[in-house]
Amino acid sequence: MKNQLYRQTIRRGLFDFHAGEAVPEVRLNAAEYFAAAAEAGMQTITFMTKDAFGNSYFDTQIGHKNVKLNGDLLAEAIAEAKKHNIAIIAYYNVGLNSHVAGANPDYRQRDADQTPIQEAFGFYDLLCMNSPYRDYVYGQLREIAERYEVAGFFFDITYVWDNCCHCEYCRAAYRNRFGCDASATPVPGTKEMTQWQTFQRDIRYRFLRDAANGLKAIRPDFLIGWNHAGDPRFGQVEADRYADYFTSEFHPPHYMYGSLLARWKRSFGKPFELMMPSEMGSWGEWTVAPPETLRTTAAIAVANGGSISFGHVAYPSGALKGSVPQPVMEAVKYANDWVQSLEPWLLEAVSEPSVAVLFSIGNKRMLEASALPRSLDEGTLQGVHRILSEGHIHFDFLDEDGLAANIGRYEMLILPDQAYLSEDLQAKVRDYVQSGGKLLATGRTSLYQANGERSENFGLSDVFGADFHDMWLYGVSYLYPVDAALSGNVPDMPLLLKNPALPSLKVSPTTGTKLSGLMEPAVETKVHRHVYHQHAHPAVETPHPSVVINAFGKGSCMYIPLPLEAGYWSSGSPWLRNLYLNGLRVLNPDPGIVVHAPLSVEVNVMRQPGQSRVIVHLINVREETAAGSRAFIEEVHPVGEVEISLRLDAGRVQLIPDGTELAVSRQSDRISFVVPPFGLHAAVVIEIIEPSV
Repeated sequence: MKNQLYRQTIRRGLFDFHAGEAVPEVRLNAAEYFAAAAEAGMQTITFMTKDAFGNSYFDTQIGHKNVKLNGDLLAEAIAEAKKHNIAIIAYYNVGLNSHVAGANPDYRQRDADQTPIQEAFGFYDLLCMNSPYRDYVYGQLREIAERYEVAGFFFDITYVWDNCCHCEYCRAAYRNRFGCDASATPVPGTKEMTQWQTFQRDIRYRFLRDAANGLKAIRPDFLIGWNHAGDPRFGQVEADRYADYFTSEFHPPHYMYGSLLARWKRSFGKPFELMMPSEMGSWGEWTVAPPETLRTTAAIAVANGGSISFGHVAYPSGALKGSVPQPVMEAVKYANDWVQSLEPWLLEAVSEPSVAVLFSIGNKRMLEASALPRSLDEGTLQGVHRILSEGHIHFDFLDEDGLAANIGRYEMLILPDQAYLSEDLQAKVRDYVQSGGKLLATGRTSLYQANGERSENFGLSDVFGADFHDMWLYGVSYLYPVDAALSGNVPDMPLLLKNPALPSLKVSPTTGTKLSGLMEPAVETKVHRHVYHQHAHPAVETPHPSVVINAFGKGSCMYIPLPLEAGYWSSGSPWLRNLYLNGLRVLNPDPGIVVHAPLSVEVNVMRQPGQSRVIVHLINVREETAAGSRAFIEEVHPVGEVEISLRLDAGRVQLIPDGTELAVSRQSDRISFVVPPFGLHAAVVIEIIEPSV
């Protein structure tokens, strides 16, 4: 039995009521709150059942009920929500519980020297999901599932802390799994490190698997999800298979990262939400963010195929007790009214395949277990996302399983510094290019094995048209000279690439053609040997390329032996971005969609199953800072006309939601049209003329 609630609704709320017991009372006017939530357009609300302190907000026979609370708040909430056709998802904070931690110190997560984690997130006691505490949690979840009419569950704080867990239960579990004690300080690149990281993932995986299965045994149509389900930074795809929907937090002003999360989540085919605190920056700040900030986050979520969930909280005590401030509800309504106007073209929309970007979980885990350099903030991932977004390219992030299953649907594939690729995936990539596909690969792609050892040559050397020669010795490199094919909007001089963490490579072309050279600095900068303040100027031309293009079968490959994406993320150099985008145009001169717009405009092309139409979304978001501090979006800077060209046969082209028809020009197998000036968002629905059989 499938619950379609999360596919048929996209306006959500998170009632994040971590009230604690330090206040004289805990109150909520449930009737007033749910009436206001309905007016604000919320269709589902993830409602507090147990908070970060360990306090329950329902009549539990297992846990500790908040002593400052009168009555059964969950029961009241469900009764009031029904009146407004709002579905309740039960929020349950798994890992944090001071009441249980105080009574059962052996349940705490502990680091290698047996220090308990007592101030997680600055305040809270963190418990181990491998300890008998898990049965306490399962018991409370059963209470809720059997006694309350909730549509599903949301688990928060299902995390294993850094260097944890070494509690007595985890020590026993580790010995039973691997036949030895866990190392207190596993060394990167060793078997012990691989085993330790596998064990850490397994703690969370087993807890979430059993929690989901236990609840489904009670009611198969429960929706189950948790914080950071479907999150590339976690990359815990084994556990994520048990989630019915994916969730991640989305904090302004990191708008671009919200887009990255959405593109990753949508590739798994499950409904997903981005949770944004309606407050100024994070949870519990008690002051609403500007309404345009909320509408911006909503646009990013829904235009990428997901839903938006606005976190909010009532004042639990004091002069304003029991209510959510009216400006919060007004700001949520402002965003939700806009979402609702577009819903006929948003519901169940999926990405139309165009460009695939691989983010391999196997590669991520290999790098994490090894001593190899890696971009700790996932700079490669964020760098390629920023380049493609600013280049108005519609693209999807895929893991290796998603790519293997769908590679033939994409006109171009990007492998950004994917050091390890399985032999099976290498074969699929090779066949893809041989059959006419376009490939861009960078950095160490296919040079390493699963155990972190470097191979003698790239696994895809024949596709690259280049052989591995050696690692680059310098902390910076310069791209020069640059072929005319790559030189648009790029100055005719050596282009600096700082290597923030990742190495450049020396390669030798075989069947490939060099499109850009690689220069050494005059010296490697040290305190006792340097030129100017930072690093030396370009001085020595080398025979090695910085860009190689190669024809392979019916397709072609461009290989860049540099960590260019991470370099762009760390520097913001427009010349690196422009060269990268020029390379994509050389590789794929006739892409399915071409958009001419300012850098701030992100493009998404979506399709609704069963509909003969595609929807092109344009989202105009300018990430700004004020002297380095956080900046919220208070006003939207409009953009002028945007030109769009697509390779398809189409009938009417209309702006939505107002239905204004746009003039269309047709040439060969393409259509072109102009979107008039807009502010935050514009969307165009294109009726496709399907080829006759």
